[in-house]
Amino acid sequence: MTVYLARTYVVSPDKIDEHNEWGKKLVALMKTKPGLFRGVKSLQVLKHKCGGSVGEFTALWGFESLVNIEGWESGFSEIPEEKALRIEFMELIVPGSYSACILEPIKTLNRKAKRDRALRSNSARSMNIRE
Repeated sequence: MTVYLARTYVVSPDKIDEHNEWGKKLVALMKTKPGLFRGVKSLQVLKHKCGGSVGEFTALWGFESLVNIEGWESGFSEIPEEKALRIEFMELIVPGSYSACILEPIKTLNRKAKRDRALRSNSARSMNIRE
Protein backbone atom coordinates (compact mmCIF):
# COMPACT_ATOMS: atom_id res chain seq x y z
CA MET A 1 0.00 0.00 0.00
CA THR A 2 1.28 3.48 -0.82
CA VAL A 3 2.47 5.71 2.01
CA TYR A 4 2.44 9.46 1.39
CA LEU A 5 4.74 12.27 2.44
CA ALA A 6 2.72 15.49 2.41
CA ARG A 7 4.67 18.73 2.40
CA THR A 8 2.53 21.83 2.81
CA TYR A 9 3.81 25.38 2.39
CA VAL A 10 2.81 28.92 1.38
CA VAL A 11 4.64 30.65 -1.46
CA SER A 12 5.29 34.37 -1.02
CA PRO A 13 2.74 36.19 -3.20
CA ASP A 14 5.45 37.97 -5.18
CA LYS A 15 7.27 34.69 -5.88
CA ILE A 16 4.56 32.54 -7.49
CA ASP A 17 6.23 32.71 -10.92
CA GLU A 18 9.57 31.73 -9.41
CA HIS A 19 7.84 28.82 -7.69
CA ASN A 20 6.59 27.59 -11.06
CA GLU A 21 10.13 27.79 -12.46
CA TRP A 22 11.47 25.98 -9.40
CA GLY A 23 8.94 23.19 -10.01
CA LYS A 24 10.23 22.82 -13.57
CA LYS A 25 13.77 22.41 -12.19
CA LEU A 26 12.56 19.68 -9.85
CA VAL A 27 10.82 17.84 -12.69
CA ALA A 28 13.96 18.17 -14.83
CA LEU A 29 16.05 16.67 -12.01
CA MET A 30 13.54 13.81 -11.70
CA LYS A 31 13.94 13.11 -15.43
CA THR A 32 17.72 13.48 -15.68
CA LYS A 33 18.55 11.64 -12.43
CA PRO A 34 15.75 9.11 -11.86
CA GLY A 35 17.99 7.12 -9.49
CA LEU A 36 17.66 9.93 -6.95
CA PHE A 37 13.94 9.27 -6.87
CA ARG A 38 14.10 5.49 -6.43
CA GLY A 39 11.22 4.49 -4.20
CA VAL A 40 9.04 7.41 -5.31
CA LYS A 41 5.86 6.04 -6.90
CA SER A 42 4.13 9.34 -7.56
CA LEU A 43 4.13 13.08 -7.01
CA GLN A 44 1.19 15.43 -7.07
CA VAL A 45 1.42 19.13 -6.33
CA LEU A 46 -1.92 20.44 -5.13
CA LYS A 47 -2.92 24.09 -4.94
CA HIS A 48 -5.24 24.89 -2.05
CA LYS A 49 -8.45 26.47 -3.36
CA CYS A 50 -10.20 27.35 -0.11
CA GLY A 51 -9.69 27.12 3.61
CA GLY A 52 -6.07 28.14 3.44
CA SER A 53 -3.75 30.96 2.49
CA VAL A 54 -3.36 32.36 -1.01
CA GLY A 55 -0.40 30.59 -2.56
CA GLU A 56 -0.70 27.51 -0.34
CA PHE A 57 0.40 24.20 -1.87
CA THR A 58 0.80 20.59 -0.83
CA ALA A 59 3.32 18.32 -2.53
CA LEU A 60 2.06 14.77 -2.08
CA TRP A 61 4.86 12.22 -2.63
CA GLY A 62 3.82 8.56 -2.85
CA PHE A 63 6.18 5.80 -1.66
CA GLU A 64 6.00 2.01 -1.33
CA SER A 65 6.73 2.13 2.40
CA LEU A 66 7.90 4.25 5.31
CA VAL A 67 11.38 2.74 4.89
CA ASN A 68 11.48 4.15 1.33
CA ILE A 69 10.65 7.64 2.65
CA GLU A 70 13.35 7.50 5.31
CA GLY A 71 16.00 6.25 2.87
CA TRP A 72 15.03 8.78 0.22
CA GLU A 73 15.07 11.70 2.65
CA SER A 74 18.49 10.85 4.09
CA GLY A 75 20.12 10.04 0.74
CA PHE A 76 18.60 12.98 -1.10
CA SER A 77 19.99 15.57 1.28
CA GLU A 78 23.54 14.59 0.22
CA ILE A 79 23.05 15.48 -3.47
CA PRO A 80 24.47 18.91 -4.48
CA GLU A 81 21.63 19.63 -6.96
CA GLU A 82 19.08 18.82 -4.30
CA LYS A 83 20.77 21.04 -1.71
CA ALA A 84 20.65 23.94 -4.17
CA LEU A 85 16.96 23.27 -4.89
CA ARG A 86 16.15 23.22 -1.15
CA ILE A 87 17.92 26.54 -0.57
CA GLU A 88 16.06 28.08 -3.51
CA PHE A 89 12.76 26.60 -2.26
CA MET A 90 13.18 28.06 1.22
CA GLU A 91 13.65 31.51 -0.32
CA LEU A 92 10.30 31.19 -2.12
CA ILE A 93 8.09 30.33 0.82
CA VAL A 94 6.64 32.35 3.68
CA PRO A 95 8.83 31.75 6.75
CA GLY A 96 7.27 29.29 9.16
CA SER A 97 4.70 28.04 6.64
CA TYR A 98 6.38 24.71 5.83
CA SER A 99 5.09 21.52 7.43
CA ALA A 100 5.39 17.85 6.60
CA CYS A 101 3.55 14.73 7.66
CA ILE A 102 3.37 11.11 6.64
CA LEU A 103 -0.03 9.74 5.66
CA GLU A 104 -0.98 6.08 5.47
CA PRO A 105 -4.29 5.06 3.91
CA ILE A 106 -6.51 2.93 6.12
CA LYS A 107 -9.04 2.19 3.39
CA THR A 108 -9.09 2.73 -0.36
CA LEU A 109 -12.21 2.67 -2.47
CA ASN A 110 -11.76 2.44 -6.22
CA ARG A 111 -14.88 3.36 -8.14
CA LYS A 112 -15.51 2.65 -11.76
CA ALA A 113 -16.18 5.58 -14.04
CA LYS A 114 -19.84 6.48 -14.66
CA ARG A 115 -19.39 5.49 -18.29
CA ASP A 116 -18.34 1.96 -17.25
CA ARG A 117 -21.33 1.64 -14.91
CA ALA A 118 -23.67 2.90 -17.66
CA LEU A 119 -22.28 0.39 -20.15
CA ARG A 120 -22.76 -2.49 -17.69
CA SER A 121 -26.26 -1.31 -16.91
CA ASN A 122 -27.18 -1.02 -20.61
CA SER A 123 -25.67 -4.43 -21.28
CA ALA A 124 -27.61 -5.95 -18.39
CA ARG A 125 -30.86 -4.36 -19.63
CA SER A 126 -30.32 -5.68 -23.14
CA MET A 127 -30.07 -9.18 -21.64
CA ASN A 128 -33.00 -8.53 -19.25
CA ILE A 129 -30.77 -8.90 -16.19
CA ARG A 130 -31.30 -6.79 -13.11
CA GLU A 131 -28.32 -5.33 -11.24
